[in-house]
Amino acid sequence: MALITISELKAVLGIGDIYADAVVQEVADAAENILLSLLVKNQYSIVARERVGTVATLYTDRVNDFYVGQTLTVDGCGAHFNGTHTITKRTDYSFSFAIVTGTNPKQAVVPYGFANDVEFVDLETVPEIHEACLAIACDIWITRTGTLGQQGVDFQSPAPYRLGRSMLTRVSGLLGKHLDTRGYLG
Repeated sequence: MALITISELKAVLGIGDIYADAVVQEVADAAENILLSLLVKNQYSIVARERVGTVATLYTDRVNDFYVGQTLTVDGCGAHFNGTHTITKRTDYSFSFAIVTGTNPKQAVVPYGFANDVEFVDLETVPEIHEACLAIACDIWITRTGTLGQQGVDFQSPAPYRLGRSMLTRVSGLLGKHLDTRGYLG
């Protein structure tokens, strides 16, 4: 997924080809990673896996709302389990799908893997998410290349650190209904 492109970020920052693409890509990737961790996704952590014959079963960390016939993308669970699969059986804390014949006893997945609903909203098509990602990338770039937070030669008071909680507050209005509030404490 690419919420913003290198060429787009270069154009907004007005830097042309002064900096290497790899440097600009790091900033774009960091902004995307920060933003995606805040958004609602139909994603569940996979805590254990099992394979018996041609059936693989993955176990979730909480009650899931998947359904038989739904297509999911599995990642971080091992070569035999990763990929796009269609659910053939579901319980509150697990789901099963067809897989190549083999046997793997039930074992923990550490660190947790993930199962995502592939029919969920394509975040790349939501304008406010795109703009929030671009704003975060600009903040990262300005902090990385500027002197923010340092006292200037004219001894003015230092500017606030841009990559703290205030960065997320500045884009929260754009994200509104897309923020995942399950991680917030009251």
